Amino acid sequence: MSSRRSLLAAVTGLAAAALAGDAGAQQRLASLYMFIPAGPGGGWDGLGRAIEQVARQAGLVGTFQFENVGGAGGSVGLPRFVGQRRGRPDALMVTGSIMVGATLTNRTPVGMKDLTPVARLTEEAGVVVVPASSDIKDLAGLLAALKANPGGVSVGGGSAGGPTTSPSG
Repeated sequence: MSSRRSLLAAVTGLAAAALAGDAGAQQRLASLYMFIPAGPGGGWDGLGRAIEQVARQAGLVGTFQFENVGGAGGSVGLPRFVGQRRGRPDALMVTGSIMVGATLTNRTPVGMKDLTPVARLTEEAGVVVVPASSDIKDLAGLLAALKANPGGVSVGGGSAGGPTTSPSG
């Protein structure tokens, strides 16, 4: 756990330095606006709050302001963040790969191209599971079933447009 905490502290320091501009790590941010395009208590919210904790302990930021706007894999909040905070050196948004598909699926007016990546703190693994009694036994079997009858394969998962969702038949 301490190595993760050290990594998070280092990355948060780099993110704060990037936000502070040319003076980099020599400056302390008076405040930081943290936008979470999801409801309180989820993974993105937890990461944002961990960044706050580490940044405060390291003396990198004075105050934090959080805003959570959930819905549609982050694509409800994304236009708000871009519209209100684009170019502001005191604003960060926590997001993940779900938002890539969500912005395409939901046809949002803005997308990932409208953001500037600062740091990658997490990685998201994709897992496919089926009931033990399923005829599908491996990825090749799943792909064959999808090719044969795309609407006949039920798939469920997380946020709309995310990598774990698909229309179910």
